[in-house]
Amino acid sequence: MSASCNQVPELHYSLGYDRQKAELCVAFLEGNRSDHSSITEAQTELKKKALHTIWEEALLFPVAEEEMPEGTLTLTLRTCDKFSRHSIVGELKLSLAEVGEPFGTAQWEKLKTLEKVPSTGYGEVLLSISYLPAANRLLVVIIKAKNLHSKQLKVLLGNDVFVKVTLKHQSVKLKKKQTKHAKHKINPVWNEMIMFEVPHELLRVSTVELEMMTQEGGGQNQSLGKCSLGLHATGTEKNHWEEMLRNPRRQIAMWHQLHM
Repeated sequence: MSASCNQVPELHYSLGYDRQKAELCVAFLEGNRSDHSSITEAQTELKKKALHTIWEEALLFPVAEEEMPEGTLTLTLRTCDKFSRHSIVGELKLSLAEVGEPFGTAQWEKLKTLEKVPSTGYGEVLLSISYLPAANRLLVVIIKAKNLHSKQLKVLLGNDVFVKVTLKHQSVKLKKKQTKHAKHKINPVWNEMIMFEVPHELLRVSTVELEMMTQEGGGQNQSLGKCSLGLHATGTEKNHWEEMLRNPRRQIAMWHQLHM
């Protein structure tokens, strides 16, 4: 089956539940416009990027029979770049209430793409985050930004621009770091990693705030916009944090709108 470049990503899969073993089996057969798919802590083999990808692979999950009626299965399709940074292409949430044994009929289903936040006019920032449980380290990689010109292009071009990164526990600011300064362009690039030490038990109540700053001629700093990642947030800012929690040791990259 062929797929055009404008098609919504699709997965061809089948589900089955083994009551004797208390196992949910998810069989991935093929997909359109895909690189990588995973379910919570399990994932398929990484395949080379193509419009049409074939896996023919099954994943098993221990699930008690009494948990099936209320259970939900989330299939998340990701792409992975050469730096092992993962970006979400789309996802599909399935109720386990109707899953029988053995396998049901394999089916194609369109994935839902994450809701794109309407442009705020302040630009966007691309960053990846990952957590290393053994070292209690949170890694934030500031990759690049785009469309920072917005309403102040003439004033800001040529000035230094940098990103201030603040780690918060609930509403308390714990640590603050910043990237190196770069000349203000419409699409500046940093590719700079910032590291924080965060105990695992604090991750769910911690947030990371990023603020794009420019340094004016007089040495004063001016904010160009900000975004805040954590479970308190909404949209991609919350989704990014959730993906990091579900996938320790993996770099997960996403674009985020800046706002004031």
